[in-house]
Amino acid sequence: MNLHLADLKKCFGFDGKTSVDQTGRVLVVDGHDVVGYRVVDQLAYVDYPLIRVGVRNTDDFQVKRWEENEYIIEKVTFDWVDESTYDIALEDVTTVFVTTPTTPANWDVHFPKFLDACHRAKVKKIVKLSFYHSIQSRIENPRQCFGSQEYTAEPGYGIPTVPFVKKHALCDGDLILRKEFDATIIFATHLMSNVFRYGFQRQGLMKDHEFYGASQGKHVNYVSPNDVADIAIKAFFDEIHTREAHNVLGPFPLMDKEVAALLSESLHTAITYVEKPLDFFDKNTAALENIKASGMEEDFPHGDFKRVMNRSPQSFREYLKDTYRMSPFERKVVGAFHPMKLDELKVTREEETKEEIEVADGAEGIEVTAEGAVEKEVDSSTEQVGTTQMAQ
Repeated sequence: MNLHLADLKKCFGFDGKTSVDQTGRVLVVDGHDVVGYRVVDQLAYVDYPLIRVGVRNTDDFQVKRWEENEYIIEKVTFDWVDESTYDIALEDVTTVFVTTPTTPANWDVHFPKFLDACHRAKVKKIVKLSFYHSIQSRIENPRQCFGSQEYTAEPGYGIPTVPFVKKHALCDGDLILRKEFDATIIFATHLMSNVFRYGFQRQGLMKDHEFYGASQGKHVNYVSPNDVADIAIKAFFDEIHTREAHNVLGPFPLMDKEVAALLSESLHTAITYVEKPLDFFDKNTAALENIKASGMEEDFPHGDFKRVMNRSPQSFREYLKDTYRMSPFERKVVGAFHPMKLDELKVTREEETKEEIEVADGAEGIEVTAEGAVEKEVDSSTEQVGTTQMAQ
């Protein structure tokens, strides 16, 4: 869903100078990530003047449309492994957004030192992206009791053993314990952009027109990275809540063969879903596929997105259509099927109709027919929305 600029600012709670004074300079760590990129892009779109992007190599990080922005988007070197980069990146920073880094594998080991650097820099607010299945860490400090009988007794099909989940749970606990920061943790499910993000998926799509998984026909909850970025920005400008957590989920679960049908529709190419054995994937991805195959995501609540943002979360089809918000490597994959110039991807937001920005009352679903993926209505009477407050 694309909004007029005025509507977008209102949605974010951005009111110009007052918000700038409150939020200050924003550091987006790993700004090349699918969510970090979108955060920077939206901040630039609403003309936020104090944006800093932390990346490992600033020379390799060039985004043409950012360079044309009225305000300078500052790029600084930030490397999780090199803790000497922390203090420079955090200089004069008030708000920090931490995404999910793909490298290094042990970034969670460095996270406490990063929080120490935030303390030295007098950072006021930290917004952290986490994974939905790490949510148990809101209750207790995982570094002290991870693996204890009480912790593993929580529902989750052995999920605390998944490396990706464990790393986030540890870091979430670290942040919760640091009472000097206003903190918001965003617990998101599987990102829709994962179909373009991982190397084996990109190669499968572009070379063989195949989409791979091991979900065993179970429904999976995918969330749009656009929604995750938007609720993160909303947290930047939130002057009311100081310690908050949001569950951010997609509008309805999908089977991976339905995802393949939507990819076929979007890419104008027949994409086939191929079920792979777990040894096809790396250890971490295999563990995540196990979560999908457990079936535990087939009956998820709708989460907090609609309550916080006053609109329904994006469907997978909407995510695929919203190409202007895609990161460069997502657009590279999409462009491999039907090449598009940047101007062709740009949305003419001022021509949006009123109907296009109205909040939908009901959720939508997907069914696969011989003709492809077709939307159908899903009963939203079971929608569960609740405020998730972090431990004080």
